[in-house]
Amino acid sequence: MKIVIYEDKQELFYPLTNLLPQFGLRIGMKTIAEHMAALYKPLRIDFITRPIFGYKLVESEETTLYLSSRLLPSERFTIPRVDSLLKVGNAEVGFVKTSAPFPNSTDEIEDALATIKGSKQVRGVVVNRLWDLIALNERMIDFHARLYRKKSSAVKTAYVCGKRRNLFIAKGAQVHKQVFLDAADGPIWIDDGAEIRPFTTIVGPSYVGPGTIVERAKISRSSIGPECRIGGEVEACIFRGFSNKHHDGFIGHSYVGEWVNLGALTTNSDLKNNYGSVRINLGNKEYDTGLMKLGCFIGDHTKLGIGTLIPTGAVIGSFVNFAGGGMTPKFVPDFRWLTLDKDEDYDLQKAMSTARTVMKRRNVRMSKQYEQVIRSFHGKIRRSN
Repeated sequence: MKIVIYEDKQELFYPLTNLLPQFGLRIGMKTIAEHMAALYKPLRIDFITRPIFGYKLVESEETTLYLSSRLLPSERFTIPRVDSLLKVGNAEVGFVKTSAPFPNSTDEIEDALATIKGSKQVRGVVVNRLWDLIALNERMIDFHARLYRKKSSAVKTAYVCGKRRNLFIAKGAQVHKQVFLDAADGPIWIDDGAEIRPFTTIVGPSYVGPGTIVERAKISRSSIGPECRIGGEVEACIFRGFSNKHHDGFIGHSYVGEWVNLGALTTNSDLKNNYGSVRINLGNKEYDTGLMKLGCFIGDHTKLGIGTLIPTGAVIGSFVNFAGGGMTPKFVPDFRWLTLDKDEDYDLQKAMSTARTVMKRRNVRMSKQYEQVIRSFHGKIRRSN
Protein backbone atom coordinates (compact mmCIF):
# COMPACT_ATOMS: atom_id res chain seq x y z
CA MET A 1 0.00 0.00 0.00
CA LYS A 2 1.08 3.58 -0.61
CA ILE A 3 -0.16 7.10 0.11
CA VAL A 4 -0.82 9.98 -2.27
CA ILE A 5 -1.24 13.47 -0.82
CA TYR A 6 -3.04 15.82 -3.19
CA GLU A 7 -3.65 19.56 -3.32
CA ASP A 8 -7.27 20.35 -2.53
CA LYS A 9 -8.76 23.83 -3.08
CA GLN A 10 -5.32 25.37 -2.68
CA GLU A 11 -6.62 28.64 -4.11
CA LEU A 12 -8.37 29.20 -0.78
CA PHE A 13 -4.93 29.51 0.86
CA TYR A 14 -3.68 32.43 -1.24
CA PRO A 15 -1.06 33.92 -0.95
CA LEU A 16 0.67 31.19 1.08
CA THR A 17 0.42 28.60 -1.73
CA ASN A 18 1.66 30.86 -4.54
CA LEU A 19 5.12 29.27 -4.63
CA LEU A 20 4.51 26.31 -2.35
CA PRO A 21 2.48 23.11 -2.65
CA GLN A 22 -0.43 23.16 -0.22
CA PHE A 23 0.95 20.25 1.82
CA GLY A 24 4.09 22.33 2.50
CA LEU A 25 2.15 24.70 4.75
CA ARG A 26 3.42 24.69 8.33
CA ILE A 27 1.04 24.14 11.23
CA GLY A 28 2.11 23.13 14.70
CA MET A 29 5.67 21.79 14.58
CA LYS A 30 5.47 20.26 11.10
CA THR A 31 4.29 20.80 7.57
CA ILE A 32 1.10 19.04 6.54
CA ALA A 33 3.13 16.49 4.54
CA GLU A 34 5.49 15.85 7.47
CA HIS A 35 2.51 15.39 9.78
CA MET A 36 1.06 12.68 7.54
CA ALA A 37 4.43 11.01 6.94
CA ALA A 38 4.99 10.67 10.69
CA LEU A 39 1.64 8.95 11.19
CA TYR A 40 2.06 6.56 8.24
CA LYS A 41 5.78 5.79 8.41
CA PRO A 42 7.28 3.82 6.64
CA LEU A 43 4.73 3.83 3.78
CA ARG A 44 5.85 5.48 0.55
CA ILE A 45 4.27 8.88 -0.10
CA ASP A 46 3.69 10.43 -3.52
CA PHE A 47 2.14 13.79 -4.37
CA ILE A 48 -0.34 15.24 -6.85
CA THR A 49 0.08 18.98 -7.30
CA ARG A 50 -0.28 21.77 -9.81
CA PRO A 51 2.07 21.08 -12.76
CA ILE A 52 4.18 24.14 -11.80
CA PHE A 53 5.90 22.13 -9.04
CA GLY A 54 7.09 19.28 -11.23
CA TYR A 55 6.12 16.35 -8.98
CA LYS A 56 6.04 13.02 -10.82
CA LEU A 57 3.60 10.39 -9.54
CA VAL A 58 4.96 6.85 -9.52
CA GLU A 59 2.12 4.80 -10.96
CA SER A 60 1.36 1.41 -9.44
CA GLU A 61 -1.48 -1.10 -9.11
CA GLU A 62 -1.47 -1.36 -5.32
CA THR A 63 -4.09 -0.19 -2.84
CA THR A 64 -3.63 3.55 -2.47
CA LEU A 65 -4.71 5.93 0.26
CA TYR A 66 -5.41 9.39 -1.20
CA LEU A 67 -5.34 12.16 1.40
CA SER A 68 -6.40 15.78 0.95
CA SER A 69 -3.89 18.46 1.94
CA ARG A 70 -6.70 20.00 4.00
CA LEU A 71 -6.69 16.99 6.37
CA LEU A 72 -4.69 16.69 9.56
CA PRO A 73 -5.41 13.14 10.73
CA SER A 74 -5.12 12.56 14.46
CA GLU A 75 -4.45 8.84 14.21
CA ARG A 76 -3.44 6.08 11.81
CA PHE A 77 -6.76 4.52 10.88
CA THR A 78 -7.56 1.08 9.49
CA ILE A 79 -7.69 1.07 5.70
CA PRO A 80 -10.99 -0.21 4.20
CA ARG A 81 -10.78 -3.23 1.90
CA VAL A 82 -13.07 -1.68 -0.68
CA ASP A 83 -13.09 1.69 -2.45
CA SER A 84 -14.29 4.23 0.13
CA LEU A 85 -14.51 7.96 0.66
CA LEU A 86 -12.87 9.28 3.82
CA LYS A 87 -14.81 11.85 5.80
CA VAL A 88 -14.43 14.00 8.88
CA GLY A 89 -18.06 14.74 9.65
CA ASN A 90 -19.53 15.78 6.30
CA ALA A 91 -16.22 16.95 4.84
CA GLU A 92 -14.64 14.71 2.18
CA VAL A 93 -10.93 14.50 3.00
CA GLY A 94 -9.72 11.66 0.77
CA PHE A 95 -10.50 8.16 -0.41
CA VAL A 96 -9.15 4.64 -0.73
CA LYS A 97 -8.70 2.95 -4.09
CA THR A 98 -8.20 -0.80 -4.09
CA SER A 99 -8.30 -1.41 -7.85
CA ALA A 100 -7.74 0.42 -11.13
CA PRO A 101 -8.16 3.09 -12.31
CA PHE A 102 -5.86 4.89 -9.86
CA PRO A 103 -6.13 8.68 -10.21
CA ASN A 104 -2.93 10.50 -11.13
CA SER A 105 -4.18 14.08 -11.61
CA THR A 106 -6.45 16.55 -9.82
CA ASP A 107 -9.17 16.05 -12.46
CA GLU A 108 -9.11 12.28 -11.95
CA ILE A 109 -9.29 12.79 -8.19
CA GLU A 110 -12.45 14.85 -8.62
CA ASP A 111 -13.93 12.04 -10.75
CA ALA A 112 -13.11 9.47 -8.06
CA LEU A 113 -14.67 11.60 -5.31
CA ALA A 114 -17.84 11.87 -7.39
CA THR A 115 -18.16 8.15 -8.16
CA ILE A 116 -17.07 6.25 -5.04
CA LYS A 117 -20.14 5.21 -3.02
CA GLY A 118 -18.85 3.78 0.24
CA SER A 119 -17.49 5.96 3.02
CA LYS A 120 -15.54 5.78 6.27
CA GLN A 121 -15.38 8.29 9.11
CA VAL A 122 -11.85 9.18 10.23
CA ARG A 123 -10.56 11.28 13.10
CA GLY A 124 -8.75 14.54 12.49
CA VAL A 125 -9.20 18.22 11.82
CA VAL A 126 -9.87 19.90 8.49
CA VAL A 127 -8.19 23.13 7.42
CA ASN A 128 -10.87 24.73 5.27
CA ARG A 129 -9.63 28.29 4.99
CA LEU A 130 -6.52 30.42 5.31
CA TRP A 131 -7.37 31.57 8.82
CA ASP A 132 -7.89 28.00 10.10
CA LEU A 133 -4.10 27.64 10.11
CA ILE A 134 -3.93 30.25 12.87
CA ALA A 135 -7.03 29.07 14.72
CA LEU A 136 -5.75 25.46 14.91
CA ASN A 137 -2.04 26.08 15.44
CA GLU A 138 -1.87 25.86 19.25
CA ARG A 139 -3.81 22.59 19.17
CA MET A 140 -1.38 21.15 16.63
CA ILE A 141 1.73 22.22 18.57
CA ASP A 142 0.35 20.31 21.55
CA PHE A 143 -0.49 17.28 19.36
CA HIS A 144 2.97 17.17 17.78
CA ALA A 145 4.73 17.62 21.11
CA ARG A 146 2.93 14.52 22.42
CA LEU A 147 3.47 12.58 19.18
CA TYR A 148 7.22 13.25 19.02
CA ARG A 149 7.90 13.32 22.78
CA LYS A 150 11.58 12.76 23.52
CA LYS A 151 13.94 13.11 26.44
CA SER A 152 15.00 16.73 26.73
CA SER A 153 18.47 18.06 27.35
CA ALA A 154 18.89 19.48 30.85
CA VAL A 155 17.99 23.14 31.21
CA LYS A 156 20.50 24.70 33.61
CA THR A 157 20.61 28.28 32.35
CA ALA A 158 17.00 29.34 31.76
CA TYR A 159 14.25 30.16 34.22
CA VAL A 160 11.46 27.62 33.79
CA CYS A 161 7.82 27.94 34.82
CA GLY A 162 5.39 25.02 34.65
CA LYS A 163 5.95 21.31 34.24
CA ARG A 164 9.37 20.37 32.90
CA ARG A 165 7.81 17.45 31.02
CA ASN A 166 6.23 20.15 28.80
CA LEU A 167 9.69 21.32 27.79
CA PHE A 168 11.89 19.80 25.06
CA ILE A 169 15.26 21.27 24.19
CA ALA A 170 17.30 19.41 21.56
CA LYS A 171 20.91 18.57 22.35
CA GLY A 172 22.10 20.85 19.58
CA ALA A 173 20.05 23.85 20.74
CA GLN A 174 21.48 26.72 22.76
CA VAL A 175 19.49 28.39 25.53
CA HIS A 176 21.41 31.22 27.16
CA LYS A 177 21.13 32.72 30.62
CA GLN A 178 18.37 35.24 31.34
CA VAL A 179 15.83 33.29 29.23
CA PHE A 180 12.35 32.63 30.67
CA LEU A 181 10.43 29.56 29.46
CA ASP A 182 6.78 29.43 30.54
CA ALA A 183 5.44 25.93 29.87
CA ALA A 184 2.57 26.19 32.36
CA ASP A 185 -0.15 26.28 29.68
CA GLY A 186 1.46 24.20 26.94
CA PRO A 187 4.63 22.61 25.60
CA ILE A 188 7.72 24.45 24.43
CA TRP A 189 9.89 22.66 21.84
CA ILE A 190 13.26 24.13 20.85
CA ASP A 191 14.69 22.18 17.93
CA ASP A 192 18.23 21.26 16.99
CA GLY A 193 20.49 24.19 16.13
CA ALA A 194 18.09 26.84 17.44
CA GLU A 195 19.57 29.57 19.64
CA ILE A 196 17.60 31.43 22.31
CA ARG A 197 19.56 34.49 23.34
CA PRO A 198 19.33 36.45 26.63
CA PHE A 199 16.29 38.47 27.68
CA THR A 200 13.88 36.29 25.70
CA THR A 201 10.55 34.96 26.97
CA ILE A 202 8.80 32.00 25.34
CA VAL A 203 5.27 31.05 26.40
CA GLY A 204 3.86 27.66 25.42
CA PRO A 205 2.52 26.11 23.40
CA SER A 206 5.37 27.24 21.15
CA TYR A 207 7.85 25.72 18.70
CA VAL A 208 11.21 27.11 17.55
CA GLY A 209 12.66 25.39 14.49
CA PRO A 210 16.19 24.34 13.51
CA GLY A 211 18.71 27.11 13.02
CA THR A 212 16.39 29.87 14.19
CA ILE A 213 17.86 32.64 16.35
CA VAL A 214 15.60 34.35 18.88
CA GLU A 215 17.00 37.51 20.46
CA ARG A 216 15.43 39.76 23.12
CA ALA A 217 12.00 38.56 22.05
CA LYS A 218 8.67 37.62 23.58
CA ILE A 219 7.16 34.67 21.74
CA SER A 220 3.84 33.25 22.86
CA ARG A 221 1.75 30.41 21.42
CA SER A 222 3.55 30.43 18.08
CA SER A 223 5.32 28.21 15.54
CA ILE A 224 8.62 29.51 14.19
CA GLY A 225 10.06 27.48 11.33
CA PRO A 226 13.71 26.89 10.40
CA GLU A 227 16.36 29.58 9.96
CA CYS A 228 14.30 32.55 11.12
CA ARG A 229 15.57 35.61 12.99
CA ILE A 230 13.06 36.74 15.59
CA GLY A 231 12.99 39.75 17.92
CA GLY A 232 10.28 41.94 19.42
CA GLU A 233 6.86 40.46 20.18
CA VAL A 234 5.25 37.54 18.36
CA GLU A 235 1.89 36.19 19.51
CA ALA A 236 -0.14 33.29 18.11
CA CYS A 237 1.72 33.28 14.78
CA ILE A 238 3.23 30.90 12.25
CA PHE A 239 6.49 31.77 10.50
CA ARG A 240 6.93 29.27 7.65
CA GLY A 241 10.73 29.57 7.68
CA PHE A 242 13.78 31.58 6.52
CA SER A 243 12.16 34.90 7.45
CA ASN A 244 13.34 37.89 9.47
CA LYS A 245 11.62 39.85 12.19
CA HIS A 246 14.79 40.76 14.02
CA HIS A 247 13.74 44.07 15.57
CA ASP A 248 11.13 45.50 17.92
CA GLY A 249 7.53 45.57 16.75
CA PHE A 250 4.47 43.34 17.16
CA ILE A 251 3.17 40.58 14.90
CA GLY A 252 0.09 38.76 16.18
CA HIS A 253 -2.31 36.05 14.96
CA SER A 254 -0.59 36.06 11.58
CA TYR A 255 1.05 33.74 9.05
CA VAL A 256 4.37 34.85 7.55
CA GLY A 257 5.69 32.96 4.53
CA GLU A 258 9.29 32.21 3.54
CA TRP A 259 12.06 34.73 2.78
CA VAL A 260 10.03 37.60 4.24
CA ASN A 261 11.76 40.58 5.89
CA LEU A 262 9.89 42.77 8.36
CA GLY A 263 11.72 46.03 9.01
CA ALA A 264 12.23 47.56 12.45
CA LEU A 265 9.01 48.49 14.28
CA THR A 266 6.79 46.71 11.75
CA THR A 267 3.53 46.14 13.62
CA ASN A 268 0.17 44.65 12.73
CA SER A 269 -3.29 44.95 14.24
CA ASP A 270 -5.05 41.71 15.18
CA LEU A 271 -8.15 43.17 16.87
CA LYS A 272 -10.79 45.57 15.54
CA ASN A 273 -11.65 48.63 17.61
CA ASN A 274 -15.24 47.39 17.95
CA TYR A 275 -14.10 43.84 18.84
CA GLY A 276 -16.09 42.55 15.88
CA SER A 277 -15.42 39.63 13.55
CA VAL A 278 -12.38 40.18 11.32
CA ARG A 279 -13.03 40.31 7.59
CA ILE A 280 -10.41 39.40 4.99
CA ASN A 281 -10.17 40.88 1.50
CA LEU A 282 -8.67 38.56 -1.11
CA GLY A 283 -8.81 41.08 -3.93
CA ASN A 284 -12.05 40.06 -5.60
CA LYS A 285 -14.04 39.00 -2.56
CA GLU A 286 -14.31 39.70 1.14
CA TYR A 287 -14.77 36.97 3.74
CA ASP A 288 -16.05 37.10 7.31
CA THR A 289 -13.69 34.84 9.28
CA GLY A 290 -15.84 34.69 12.42
CA LEU A 291 -12.69 35.34 14.48
CA MET A 292 -12.32 38.29 16.84
CA LYS A 293 -8.51 38.12 16.75
CA LEU A 294 -6.78 37.73 13.39
CA GLY A 295 -3.77 39.55 12.01
CA CYS A 296 -2.26 39.33 8.53
CA PHE A 297 -1.07 36.84 5.90
CA ILE A 298 2.16 37.61 4.08
CA GLY A 299 3.36 35.77 0.96
CA ASP A 300 6.90 34.60 0.19
CA HIS A 301 9.73 37.03 -0.62
CA THR A 302 7.84 40.11 0.58
CA LYS A 303 9.78 42.98 2.20
CA LEU A 304 8.20 45.56 4.51
CA GLY A 305 10.30 48.59 5.39
CA ILE A 306 10.85 50.20 8.80
CA GLY A 307 7.82 51.62 10.53
CA THR A 308 5.31 49.61 8.48
CA LEU A 309 1.81 49.32 9.97
CA ILE A 310 -0.46 46.48 8.82
CA PRO A 311 -4.26 46.70 9.27
CA THR A 312 -6.40 43.96 10.82
CA GLY A 313 -7.04 41.07 8.44
CA ALA A 314 -4.58 42.26 5.78
CA VAL A 315 -3.45 40.00 2.95
CA ILE A 316 -0.12 40.85 1.32
CA GLY A 317 0.96 38.83 -1.70
CA SER A 318 4.32 37.41 -2.77
CA PHE A 319 7.19 39.62 -3.95
CA VAL A 320 5.77 42.82 -2.48
CA ASN A 321 8.16 45.62 -1.56
CA PHE A 322 6.60 48.26 0.71
CA ALA A 323 8.83 51.17 1.76
CA GLY A 324 8.45 54.53 3.44
CA GLY A 325 6.55 53.54 6.56
CA GLY A 326 2.87 54.08 7.30
CA MET A 327 -0.17 51.85 6.77
CA THR A 328 -0.26 49.22 4.04
CA PRO A 329 -3.44 48.67 2.05
CA LYS A 330 -5.62 45.88 3.42
CA PHE A 331 -4.96 43.88 0.24
CA VAL A 332 -1.76 44.03 -1.81
CA PRO A 333 -1.48 41.79 -4.90
CA ASP A 334 1.70 39.99 -5.95
CA PHE A 335 4.75 41.65 -7.49
CA ARG A 336 4.02 45.21 -6.35
CA TRP A 337 6.47 47.98 -5.38
CA LEU A 338 4.78 50.48 -3.09
CA THR A 339 5.70 53.67 -1.27
CA LEU A 340 3.37 56.31 0.19
CA ASP A 341 3.15 57.99 -3.22
CA LYS A 342 3.87 55.17 -5.67
CA ASP A 343 2.31 51.83 -6.61
CA GLU A 344 3.84 50.03 -9.57
CA ASP A 345 4.84 46.61 -10.88
CA TYR A 346 7.86 44.96 -9.26
CA ASP A 347 10.13 44.03 -12.16
CA LEU A 348 10.65 40.28 -12.31
CA GLN A 349 14.39 40.42 -12.93
CA LYS A 350 14.96 42.81 -9.99
CA ALA A 351 12.77 40.62 -7.77
CA MET A 352 14.70 37.49 -8.78
CA SER A 353 18.05 39.19 -8.18
CA THR A 354 17.01 40.24 -4.65
CA ALA A 355 15.66 36.76 -3.95
CA ARG A 356 18.98 35.16 -4.91
CA THR A 357 20.88 37.56 -2.65
CA VAL A 358 18.56 36.92 0.29
CA MET A 359 18.71 33.14 -0.12
CA LYS A 360 22.51 33.19 -0.40
CA ARG A 361 22.67 34.85 3.05
CA ARG A 362 21.14 31.63 4.44
CA ASN A 363 23.50 29.48 2.35
CA VAL A 364 20.65 28.45 0.05
CA ARG A 365 21.13 28.48 -3.70
CA MET A 366 18.08 29.14 -5.84
CA SER A 367 17.53 25.97 -7.83
CA LYS A 368 16.52 26.04 -11.47
CA GLN A 369 13.28 24.31 -10.52
CA TYR A 370 12.42 26.99 -7.95
CA GLU A 371 13.36 29.74 -10.41
CA GLN A 372 10.95 28.19 -12.90
CA VAL A 373 8.20 28.12 -10.26
CA ILE A 374 8.66 31.86 -9.72
CA ARG A 375 8.74 32.64 -13.44
CA SER A 376 5.67 30.51 -14.12
CA PHE A 377 3.79 32.16 -11.28
CA HIS A 378 4.73 35.62 -12.55
CA GLY A 379 3.63 34.65 -16.05
CA LYS A 380 0.28 33.49 -14.74
CA ILE A 381 -0.23 36.89 -13.05
CA ARG A 382 0.57 38.76 -16.26
CA ARG A 383 -1.82 36.61 -18.28
CA SER A 384 -4.62 37.15 -15.77
CA ASN A 385 -4.12 40.91 -15.96
